Amino acid sequence: MKNVTKILTAAVLCAALFASTQRTDALGGSAFWPGDEANIAAFPAQVNNHSYLQLTGVGCTTWDSDGNCTANDAGAGASLLIQKDGTTWGFNYGSDDWVNMSWGNGDMGVTVGMENTASSDGNSDKDGMSVSWGGSFGDIGEFGVHYGTEGGDDDATIDVDWRKDCGLWIFDNANVSLDNLMGGDDDDMMLDAKMFSHMDAGGATVMFGWGVGYNGGESSANSLTWDATDGCSDEDITVEDDCDDTVDVATLTQTAAIGVEADMTGWATLRAGYNWSHTLACDNGNDGDDACGDNAGSFMWGLGFNWGGLTADMTVDSGLFNDPIGAVTGRDEGGITNSTVTLTYSF
Repeated sequence: MKNVTKILTAAVLCAALFASTQRTDALGGSAFWPGDEANIAAFPAQVNNHSYLQLTGVGCTTWDSDGNCTANDAGAGASLLIQKDGTTWGFNYGSDDWVNMSWGNGDMGVTVGMENTASSDGNSDKDGMSVSWGGSFGDIGEFGVHYGTEGGDDDATIDVDWRKDCGLWIFDNANVSLDNLMGGDDDDMMLDAKMFSHMDAGGATVMFGWGVGYNGGESSANSLTWDATDGCSDEDITVEDDCDDTVDVATLTQTAAIGVEADMTGWATLRAGYNWSHTLACDNGNDGDDACGDNAGSFMWGLGFNWGGLTADMTVDSGLFNDPIGAVTGRDEGGITNSTVTLTYSF
């Protein structure tokens, strides 16, 4: 469960503020790495702890047989975060927002986004706004509160993030996200709670996290069919659209994550992560074939390069391990990465 920018739903939140997630994605997710600038999305007060010029989507994602770039599906963007007279200002470009700014002072930060896009057919026009506020309150912890709307007040929603350094069992930190408090766009509430610790392994930092997630409105295909004579095969459904439509699947999921960041040289870092989940409980609505008890797991890999103030972060394609020699020498068309590079100059 990853968080990028949290203001509306995941898609709208991404439009509100750029932040590099290439490093944290390879290490289990940004929630487990509080010091990384990717946390500005969930905790806007973190703008006060960073100053940088960041370029996202640098490079190419698709090449032809001659090695020429044919597409960059990642999208290019630029983000500037500066501090002047004790106040932080942020300017972000590359999303659908015509206003995308952030402000911070002391222990407080605010981000504002205003979106206005139009399609050629007029069917996918978008107008909306997003506002996030963040603050740190010492022993209580740090908060991020996000409000956003897209296409009208009926789609408005509120999300809340909280984290704190606290001890529980073998863990040192807690991070909790509570989304869709207003049920924007017919989405139900979602809760994601994590505990995690960082351990020094001598030349490497190891992160271990454990948590639980609740999703009250995850969609699932309805297996029922409508018959012109008999109606829906479920006697409680009397509307054809409801019979054929998707249904809400409330799920309770246990999660775990491991991330390792190891120094290869003084300027190069190898990253590896693993995310795992197990569905503890679910209600699959009218679909009798539920997913309770299912396990899911995935590996992530990444590289980081640090030349003083300039850093480069890239996601490593898992296919590299199938043919490492071919990828390094260029014989494998997939290469080392199937994504772009994020360049950050910190000052």
